[in-house]
Amino acid sequence: MSKPFVIYRSSAGSGKTYTLTKEYLKLAFRRPDYFKHILAVTFTNKATKEMKLRILSVLAELSKGSHPLTYELKESTGLNDQQIQQRAQDILSEILHNYSYFSISTIDSFFQKVIRAFAREMGLQGGFRIELDEDQVLSEVIDKVLLEVGHNKNLTNWLIKFAETR
Repeated sequence: MSKPFVIYRSSAGSGKTYTLTKEYLKLAFRRPDYFKHILAVTFTNKATKEMKLRILSVLAELSKGSHPLTYELKESTGLNDQQIQQRAQDILSEILHNYSYFSISTIDSFFQKVIRAFAREMGLQGGFRIELDEDQVLSEVIDKVLLEVGHNKNLTNWLIKFAETR
């Protein structure tokens, strides 16, 4: 039985995109529409775009013939070369015709979807906004902390000690 949740950690230039593409395709090759059941989460929009492009380009290459991933896909799926080629064509077609289900997103956008899905349960109004402007959020937090200085003894003492150590 395959693991339902896998985390890969690695440094820049270590082949993350290749590994994630390979693992994504191993799952996607179960059946042509299985990509609808796969969630891949990355840190940046750039990484999301790169993952999508890599998966689509590998599928396009596989659908035309051999690719370095062919052997690994044959091993993990039990399909032969012709079946791999046909399945790649089918998956590529399914993704292109149902692109909104091709779920590779950033952590931020994933959590926004989760929050929106459970907005009512969390007591949020329908028109709420999620602020991702880090500068604005930081500014508001600093303003709130400064308003508490002098009123909150623990906070005031901590800030004095912090200033003294600097």
